[in-house]
Amino acid sequence: MSVAEFAIADISQDSWPTAAWAACLVHALVRDEAAGRRPARLTEPGLATWNRFRGRLAVTDLLALLFEDAAVLHPVPFSARAIGGPPGPGGLDRLPDSLVQTWLEAVPTLDLERPSAEYIAAVASALELPTRMARSDLHVVKPHQTVLELPGSGGQLAHHITSSQSNLALQDNFTIACETWQELTLAGIVALDRAAPHTRFVSELAPDDLRRPDHPLRQRNFDFVIGLHPDKGGHFHISDELAIWFSGAKVLLV
Repeated sequence: MSVAEFAIADISQDSWPTAAWAACLVHALVRDEAAGRRPARLTEPGLATWNRFRGRLAVTDLLALLFEDAAVLHPVPFSARAIGGPPGPGGLDRLPDSLVQTWLEAVPTLDLERPSAEYIAAVASALELPTRMARSDLHVVKPHQTVLELPGSGGQLAHHITSSQSNLALQDNFTIACETWQELTLAGIVALDRAAPHTRFVSELAPDDLRRPDHPLRQRNFDFVIGLHPDKGGHFHISDELAIWFSGAKVLLV
């Protein structure tokens, strides 16, 4: 079962944002539990702990509790307020219990051995974000260097670099800028996957925002500025413009 199937099965269009967000986070928690980074709750056989104390609570309440707990260290992506997106009116309660129950029953079928890069690409597809980018064109980053990832890719480039360079840490070397809740959700899942709870995110950053000379990001020094090439859906068409805004940084649009 793919992340996309897990996220949108049998859901109405108006509930899609909440369903996609919630299902991707359930999958992320399952992988985190399997990696031993949090107690087994969703992967516990028979959901034993939950069934002992649930009483009259619904399965959507289980998701709410798990998301609230995870948001202590990772408000992005587990807090809807932090990502500026779903759930909409009605919150998680708008999701049918039958749908959430289907997700819980599908947990044992998820491929938890799937390579991290494939998993992140699948989440991006489920959130309807671009996945086609020339990652191999990215440069080697040194441990003392800093990188800004532009809106559009949701942390996928930072994930690739930190996965291929063991001497880097997402929370130390990268700032991930996002425009939409989908990008911020993916970036937060990237941080969870890389065990980097203090990653720096910039939310709701529209491309035009960077054209303001007084924007806070323009006041910072980066060694690299990376993002999607315009042919792949990137927002910026003239890399020389970015080079002027971020003087001294190497600009790479892939």
